[in-house]
Amino acid sequence: MIIQSTHVWLNEEFKPAQIEIEEGKIKAIYPYQEKKADEDAGELWILPGFIDIHTHGWNKADTNKPVLEDIRRWSKHMPQEGVTSYLATTSTQSKEDNLKAFPILKEAIENQSEGAEMIGINVEGNYIDMTCRGAQNKDYIVKPDADELLEYQRLSGNHILTVTCAVEHDENYEFTRKVSDAGIRVSLGHSGASFDECKKAVENGASGVTHCGNGMSRFHHREPGIFGAALNLEELYAEVIGDGIHVHFETAHLIGMMKGKDKLILVTDSAEQKDDPDYAKYNTIGAFRLEDGTLFGSALYVNKGVDNLHRKARLPLVTAINAATINPAKYLGFDHRKGTLEAGKDADIVICNEHIEIKQVYCKGVKQF
Repeated sequence: MIIQSTHVWLNEEFKPAQIEIEEGKIKAIYPYQEKKADEDAGELWILPGFIDIHTHGWNKADTNKPVLEDIRRWSKHMPQEGVTSYLATTSTQSKEDNLKAFPILKEAIENQSEGAEMIGINVEGNYIDMTCRGAQNKDYIVKPDADELLEYQRLSGNHILTVTCAVEHDENYEFTRKVSDAGIRVSLGHSGASFDECKKAVENGASGVTHCGNGMSRFHHREPGIFGAALNLEELYAEVIGDGIHVHFETAHLIGMMKGKDKLILVTDSAEQKDDPDYAKYNTIGAFRLEDGTLFGSALYVNKGVDNLHRKARLPLVTAINAATINPAKYLGFDHRKGTLEAGKDADIVICNEHIEIKQVYCKGVKQF
């Protein structure tokens, strides 16, 4: 099958081109109109499929208490947002509940059918700071424990790809070093760590920052802290929730301009209440809050987040697109098969207009939306 458009995102710019799809992969990229096209998208944009590495659920699908039927509904929904790959993200809960959840998520990953591909697991709890916990359950916060996480990793079938850690509680950076050596990316977050503590964590293997601007001590001109580390340390990828609620769009602009086109990652941090009709009356601003006003998740769609980063946060289009495509793919080590439109990669393709309104989505060459 061949699809074409006058606006195909290749090498970080739009070019007229054709994409040939075969057996779920991109077989080749051709000059525009070189071959007979099976589908002509006209002037619509053709982008790589979006990747959301930090999402907790959707419409009663909850990664902390996963049910396979709900996870499959969630995966089928994701292409409506332009998402073709995602990480199921857990938050702080009891060890007993974690021991139950990871084997179910393993089964969900290893027995997938329709919709977006769940490519792994993101562990946001339990190794966080009490003061910077946000809405996470204080009763189950524990000191960073590498052996415990690696136990979860075995239960998950080695599908845990990233973990959040308050590194100020990581004695001698043993957790950071040990789990990084095991191939799990350590993301600084829900933390009051100083700039120097963050820098030492990077030296011991940390490589990301969880929802930059949220769940962390405030920036101060004499102590830049984790926010300053996120912006200034080139080694760190920085997540940003692109809804304008979790961080002001001008703050998102600052984060994006400092990280540049290669180290910003758009995330939703979406909650299971997203699109749940039982919670619709509580979602009046596009996010969810506890009774005390604490934010606990967004209702953001990824395609809207891309448009927001470009139009409302005033970031270059290449930065906004990369934040949802090649940057998360590189961070996770999946750029050999996802993140760009190249021969040999998965045929994960988004067709949209200039406002990133989704028209069609292909997941591994299969039209899903």
